[in-house]
Amino acid sequence: MRPIDRKERLGCWIAKNPELILIAAVLLTLLSLHYAQQIEMHGMRTEDFVDEGSMLYQTYEHLFKERFATVSITVVIEGDDVTTPEVLKAMDRLAVHMESVPDVISVEGISQIVKTSAENELGRGCIPDEQELIDALLLKGDPRLLQNILPDRKHTILSIELPLTLTDEEREEVLHETEKAVAMAEFPLGVGVIVTGDAALGVAIKKEMSENFGSLLGASGVLMILALLLVFRHVNWPLLPLPVVFLGIIWTFGIMGLLKIPMTMISMSAFPILIGIGIDYAIQFHNRIEEEFSKGGSIKKAVVETVAHTAPAVLIALAITAAGFFSLFTSSVPMIRTFGVLCLIGLIMCYLSALFVGITVLYAAETSGNNRKNRSRGRDGDASETTVAETATGRAVRSVVRFSLRRGPMILLLALLLSLAGVYSDTLVPVDTDFKNYMPQDLPPLVQFRHLVDIFGGSDELNIIVQGDDITDPKMLEWMNEFGEYIIESRQQVYFVNSVASYMRMLNNGSIPEDKTATRYLLGIMPSSMRDRYIDGHDTAVMDINIGNALRDLGEEGVDRLIKEMYKDVEWFGVPPGTSVVITGNLVVMTTVIEALTTGRTEMTLFGLVVIFFILLLIYRDLIKATMPVLPMLVVIGWMGGVMYITGMKYTPLTATLGALILGVGSEYSILMMERFYEELKRCNDIDQAISKASSSIGSALVASGLTTVFGFGALITSPFVITNNFGTVTVLAVIFALITTFTVFPVLLIQLERERERIQRLNVMLIDVIKRCAGAA
Repeated sequence: MRPIDRKERLGCWIAKNPELILIAAVLLTLLSLHYAQQIEMHGMRTEDFVDEGSMLYQTYEHLFKERFATVSITVVIEGDDVTTPEVLKAMDRLAVHMESVPDVISVEGISQIVKTSAENELGRGCIPDEQELIDALLLKGDPRLLQNILPDRKHTILSIELPLTLTDEEREEVLHETEKAVAMAEFPLGVGVIVTGDAALGVAIKKEMSENFGSLLGASGVLMILALLLVFRHVNWPLLPLPVVFLGIIWTFGIMGLLKIPMTMISMSAFPILIGIGIDYAIQFHNRIEEEFSKGGSIKKAVVETVAHTAPAVLIALAITAAGFFSLFTSSVPMIRTFGVLCLIGLIMCYLSALFVGITVLYAAETSGNNRKNRSRGRDGDASETTVAETATGRAVRSVVRFSLRRGPMILLLALLLSLAGVYSDTLVPVDTDFKNYMPQDLPPLVQFRHLVDIFGGSDELNIIVQGDDITDPKMLEWMNEFGEYIIESRQQVYFVNSVASYMRMLNNGSIPEDKTATRYLLGIMPSSMRDRYIDGHDTAVMDINIGNALRDLGEEGVDRLIKEMYKDVEWFGVPPGTSVVITGNLVVMTTVIEALTTGRTEMTLFGLVVIFFILLLIYRDLIKATMPVLPMLVVIGWMGGVMYITGMKYTPLTATLGALILGVGSEYSILMMERFYEELKRCNDIDQAISKASSSIGSALVASGLTTVFGFGALITSPFVITNNFGTVTVLAVIFALITTFTVFPVLLIQLERERERIQRLNVMLIDVIKRCAGAA
């Protein structure tokens, strides 16, 4: 009996300990299910876009969001005339009830304007029964506020302001209370009432995400079943890779809950990707066991051979895929880095599941004898059919490879030209970070929100934080007032400016008091909901600058230019001594993310290329083997840039990871093809025969894994979330292109470089020597 080779030890251990492996898998699964219940569903948060230690985050979260920022539930009232006593009294009933609800800061509407004016003019704060008196009282209110909430007699809004710091659950409670209060307010017949606004939209997104995630995984599973039955039916247990990969996903869920990684619109897209990539590992192991077992001999020998030859190749492919995703860590956008972490965890879990559980289940099934009967029946009966199916796929791949080798120069030239054109086109692809464009466009709350914007205008804002020794100083208040008027006149994108100064003018007959005692008095009589919204203590205030629907009209780059121009306005206009001014707000955060995605995308891809190259060089100590998996992926990256430009797609936080995804996923096919080529070359020592044998034997497995990956990513296309749908489209195309280059561009380059090995070997020796010197110096 020959001694066990070092490469065969793990395979022998797996064959000897199937019960131990399955028990460990069950325990790990139960533990994962426990921790998976701790995963939280989150919407878009500031920390997903900006590093918590950055000045941008500190300013937005602590100076603005915690002190001043609000989110609104907006009740839209529509009818023939919304200023009638009956409508106003119903609005008042709704407003009075909502003012008593915990966490509600203020309620603003024309009913409140009429009541306040009636108290000042008539001495009684109630809604009059006479229409003429109502019309007169409305004219007593702030004309700018009135214009914003009563654009015509047929439409008005009741704005319910909440702190932006409320949790999703707290917002949802207030939203449900609003909906119940609307029903109890008893609006007249013929009057339409819609509850919408940013808060309602956020609640709807979270609910849609929760419902969509399950259907996304379900669709991925169904599509994978179809793919496996289509291209993997030549083996026994063709559907086994699917439960194996889902087991790896369950383990990933467990680690996600353990590490407190939340589920977001971005992170939930990682799972169909992991299913698509992870099932490839299970297919490669499964296919190799079937291949080895069909040669005759025991199932134990098949397991040992599979683990000895395929496990290292798949592990190298995993390392390169991980290196592609590792490049995501260079992004300055936290949610991109979190996406990368989740992908890395998932890859490892899927590999472990395929290596230990997948192989163990196959081993147990074959040794039980039940499957042996099916195998015999297949050989005696319809074996020819399954063999033809397998041979047909292998022959098709081999034919493509041979055609590519005969037309090598033409293939390379065409691939290069298309790639260069795509690289140029990629620079013209715009970036979209408006979260409203990410969600299902037919989502009722979104339709209602856009109806609100169409009637009342946009609510995009820039927020200026003003800090000084004493904001209540008349000179400070006068500066805020004058600067607000200046930017309204000088910037056509600015519609109005709200601040403590503008409300103080309203309380003081249109002017700022000249002494501090008067300003302090006016602050004292100012409603707390108004005062607290614009001033915090005596040293910090905020100016809300309404810029309508700037994100839609100007685009992200236009908003970025506007912010820079407003900083110039502040510098030119000047600020009082000892005063600091900073522009913040959600739009400022978004423009920063745009810049990070736009400028960081190329750096991520280049970093990934370099990392993959050096990892392969360290593994193989061979320049050809280190270069070959990278070159075809450069071609695919170029092609994808052209596809995105031609189809009119935009880069989002998800599609910005496309370069890393292509490097990670696509290079895997090239590595597995290359590993099999050199395995066959070692046996026959003939390049042409080796590439022919490799393409025929592993071609069917690559096509099977490629199509199942495509089907897995295809589940993303079924998502109603536009950001996920678009990502699914580009990833499906990327995988298809990666397969095409693996069978066309890759063999041509591999054969040509292998024929020049002697010349390249000199450079290889020099490069390895440099790496050793650098490592020694370090």
